[in-house]
Amino acid sequence: MFKFIALLLFSSAAIAQISPAELLSKIDKFRSPYTYAQLDIKIEDYKKDKLKKIRHYTVYHQDGQSLVSVLDGADKGNRILLSNKGMFVAPKHSSRAVRITPIQRLLGQASYGDLAGLSFSKNYTASMLKQTDKTITLALIANKSSATYHKIILLISQDDYRPISAEAYLTSGKLYKKMHYSIANKLLKNITYTSSNQYKKTVMHFMSIQKKKLAKRFLTSKGMRHTIR
Repeated sequence: MFKFIALLLFSSAAIAQISPAELLSKIDKFRSPYTYAQLDIKIEDYKKDKLKKIRHYTVYHQDGQSLVSVLDGADKGNRILLSNKGMFVAPKHSSRAVRITPIQRLLGQASYGDLAGLSFSKNYTASMLKQTDKTITLALIANKSSATYHKIILLISQDDYRPISAEAYLTSGKLYKKMHYSIANKLLKNITYTSSNQYKKTVMHFMSIQKKKLAKRFLTSKGMRHTIR
C-alpha cells in the first residue's frame, strides 16, 4: 500500500511539473514529428455509416504554416495556404488567391483548418482543467486568427500524452463538433469528426509522412501556386 501511494504521489508530482504549454508541444509530436514535413492525407465522408465521398490531399507543413495541394475531385489542382497572414485558396484556373477562414467546411465535418492546421501549440493557449490517474483534460483558447476553433476541450492520456478526444466550440459557446483520435506507432493515424446529430461523420486518414522543406516563397498568397519539385 505504501509503495502504491508513493508511486501515485510521484506520478502526480511529475505531471505537475509539466506546464500546459509543454503538454501541447508533446501532443503536436503525434500529429507531426518534424518541423518541416510532407503528409499524404485521405478524407472519407460518411452519412449514416455510408461512405459518400473520398478526397486526397498533400500537405506541406512548415512550423505552424501549411500549403495544401488538392489531388482529386471537383477542386483538383486547387491550392490552400495557411500562413502567418491568414488562410487562402487559389483555384486552379485563377492567378488570384481568395481569403477564407479556417473554420469553413472543406468536406463533410472537416474544416479547411482541420486539414492545414496541424499545430495546437502555435495557435492555442492551454490551461489545465482536470487530472485523473489515467487522463488529463486541457482547455485550449485560440490566440491567433489561424486557429480553426475558438475553444477546444482536449482529453489526453496521462501515460504518453497522446490525444484521445476533443470537443470544439464556437465563440458563442455552442458545441460545434467532436473529434476522436487514433494513434499507432506514436503517430496520428486518423481523426474522426462527428456532428452534434451524430449520424454524420468524416474521417481524416494520415497515410504517410516524411521530412520535406519548402522555400519561403511558397508560403505567400502570390507564391502558393508555384510548381513544387
